[in-house]
Amino acid sequence: MIPEKFKSLEEARNALLILVKEWASSNENSKVKKSKIIRLEVAVEKAQPLEWLTLQDCSKKVYWENRTQNEQFAGIGAAHEVVDGKDGYEKILLIVKELLRDSSASVRFFGGMRFDAEATISPEWDAWGTAHFTLPLVELSHVDEQTTLACHLFIDEETDSKLQQLQEILESMRTEDISVPDNPLIRLARHDQPEYRQWCRLVEQGLEHISAGKLNKVVLARAAVFSLARDYDPTELLLQLRRQAPQAFHFCFQLAPHQAFLGITPELLYRRSGKNIESEAIASTRPRGQTLEDDERLAAELRDSEKEQREHLMVLERMERLLQQFCQKTERLSYLESLRLKHVQHLQSRVQGILRPDISDSDLLPTFHPTPAVSGAPDPEARALIRKLEPFDRGWYAGPVGWISSKQAEYAVGIRSGLLSGRTLRIYTGAGIVEGSVPEEEWREIEVKLQSWQSLLGRS
Repeated sequence: MIPEKFKSLEEARNALLILVKEWASSNENSKVKKSKIIRLEVAVEKAQPLEWLTLQDCSKKVYWENRTQNEQFAGIGAAHEVVDGKDGYEKILLIVKELLRDSSASVRFFGGMRFDAEATISPEWDAWGTAHFTLPLVELSHVDEQTTLACHLFIDEETDSKLQQLQEILESMRTEDISVPDNPLIRLARHDQPEYRQWCRLVEQGLEHISAGKLNKVVLARAAVFSLARDYDPTELLLQLRRQAPQAFHFCFQLAPHQAFLGITPELLYRRSGKNIESEAIASTRPRGQTLEDDERLAAELRDSEKEQREHLMVLERMERLLQQFCQKTERLSYLESLRLKHVQHLQSRVQGILRPDISDSDLLPTFHPTPAVSGAPDPEARALIRKLEPFDRGWYAGPVGWISSKQAEYAVGIRSGLLSGRTLRIYTGAGIVEGSVPEEEWREIEVKLQSWQSLLGRS
């Protein structure tokens, strides 16, 4: 670690390259005894991680930004990947935990998981597997006013080839400033899965199951599928998209050029710092008003609606039960707050707790996911109905996305998200169906939720 703070990214790049070459020279004859992660880093006065990421010519990229924008992580390349997890989320998280055991607290794996590991995987999601976590080869981060350019080496039998790849990436890394204009995507066509009439029938089928007492809630989703006129860089899409939702988590996981899962989710699944854990319930929706008075009226309508409160409480009460299961102590931080985004507003309640000493992310994540906000209640019955009714594979949509380190973890729910596959963009959005839901109203609610994405899509 070089203690000084460099004025420019170019200076930081050169300094980091020197560190890598010095490390390689001092370790070139050492024998591998045990897999471990090496992190080398330098401090930078100022840089914009997402803008930097759009400049880089690299097939694999990751980006993560929390809702407060005081934590941003941009990564290129892959020092190490942990993939699949068909044996269950617990196993893949235990593997990552073991890799991080002796690592710096700054080392993070970024990734996500499928909404439903038991559902059939469709071709567009084939490369994504059940779960996929990546340790970036090069990372530019901004955390609590500190900007850092870092690199990672996973020490094993392939260290030499990764070291060569790392030096090549650093030597070709671009460091100039960039400003991406708001250019809408040129779309040629749109179709919906399901289309309107089919959607209404699916919602009615869900309501029949609810009326029969088989479940209390089911979340049904739609995919708006857009054909684009040319190839687009997913990180440039996210740059434009996050301007539509500055209060959201912003993420992008790119496995290959023009192949990425990205989104602007408002919903935290949980954040763990040591033994402290925070979670929340976000459910129930209204559009934003055109005027201040209209906005307040819609917020009051949302807060006072018996149907919306019932839907929200299904989520909140489950999160509180889970925290009580894993924690020594829990408390409710807020109740039925108004979470106001650019195009929609939701009801939000926040909770926190202190975890028992024996609890880890391999216990928490498989239990917290999925919440009733994206699946339903009870969950097994809701997921079975989703598999039966929805005419597409959700893939990572509504699954957990985020990062994990040796001391912390942060996962959001991968909603308000899209899958870019070459010139096809699939945007996924859902609505909670409970007693009293009306198919036409749920369709309109989803159209409102789509507005942030629609702002990127010029007319055909």
